[in-house]
Amino acid sequence: MTPLQELLNQRDTTDPSELMQQLREGLSHTPAASGPGSATHQLLLAYFKLNERACDASFASAFKRYPDTALALLELCAQHQLTALGTLMHSVMQGQAKPDGTFQRALKAQATEKANHPGLVAALQGFASAAFATPGHEAEIELSLAWSALEDCLLDEVALHGAHIDFAWGPTERKKLQEAQAVQSALADKPAAQMLQDFLTDAAPYVMAQPSEWDMSHDGAPADIIQMPVQHVALNDPLTQAQVTHLAAYPAALQLLAVYRQTPGVALFCTDPDDHWTAGFLFLPPAQWEDAGAEMVDWLTSVDFQDDPESLPAWVRSAIAFGKIPGDASYWMLPLEGPLAGHVLLSNDDVSAQTSRYPNFDHFVATLRVAPQAILGSGGYVSYPSAGGGHQLYPVSYGCATPGRN
Repeated sequence: MTPLQELLNQRDTTDPSELMQQLREGLSHTPAASGPGSATHQLLLAYFKLNERACDASFASAFKRYPDTALALLELCAQHQLTALGTLMHSVMQGQAKPDGTFQRALKAQATEKANHPGLVAALQGFASAAFATPGHEAEIELSLAWSALEDCLLDEVALHGAHIDFAWGPTERKKLQEAQAVQSALADKPAAQMLQDFLTDAAPYVMAQPSEWDMSHDGAPADIIQMPVQHVALNDPLTQAQVTHLAAYPAALQLLAVYRQTPGVALFCTDPDDHWTAGFLFLPPAQWEDAGAEMVDWLTSVDFQDDPESLPAWVRSAIAFGKIPGDASYWMLPLEGPLAGHVLLSNDDVSAQTSRYPNFDHFVATLRVAPQAILGSGGYVSYPSAGGGHQLYPVSYGCATPGRN
């Protein structure tokens, strides 16, 4: 199986845009090397240029700059019977945008449904006044919402030549594979409970951080990477005997129980050791699990499952909401029951999709130890104020003065 075929095997569980990003990173710049897949290879390279322009400016601008590519994509829409998308694209290409009103009708329906929440209705109306200011604005939104269907069509074309298109894993995926190997090596070397304890003995831990790419390109922020000292703080709030007995009854909780018996809560990567909400990650003390679980369920039933709160899987209500990135509405959770028992999920992203981030709690702890950016980067909420306060700084790596740790 080629790397490209391995990538395409992820289609059932991965968003098309993410697959396209990996394609972009790993696709060679020589279409002729793809033999019978060279035409599709060339179309992909052209698509990536058009899509980058659409992201940086607008679809209208992208279609104007790359008219031949736009026509090829329009033909692809016709081949795959994406009639509505093709019609919308054509109208924008002709400079006479004609949105079909799908998004506007959905927004109005949502405003009607939330009529008893005047604040939310006002926010929707404010958004609508800008989104629907012109047919062009509305068409841009409709195109962005429908674009994944076109990417799916491109992936269908790629699949026809998966054995021939010249593709190798790009730097992002190679880094993931390296991190996975590092995690497995760490787990073979010592138990997860000891790995979490090791944070507390790190000498001079630090975070390397810099402004976001947007701030650097649009707001003149310096690209310098700043080293910021941090601390890891044990919270020392032990499990009660009732909690120990409860967790011990569930095989899915045994790894969590082993870790929490040794370290019952810790605030990692704190810029202020006296303020745990400056942490990069919180392993919540057991006394806070119940409130955290209730808050997690309340968010899910109010947002992700608002149309049918009763459809929230029962196993979510008994899950342990053990971790949090301060400022993020989502919790890191471990289900005790159900199809994902023992896995680790990020609640607001994974529950509705019924997918998990990590196969077990030990794997999660090991990842946090050897590749913390993989977890702290989830959601992009971890940030630190710059010295002058002008821009937020976002972590790019972590380390400490202990030999062998970076």
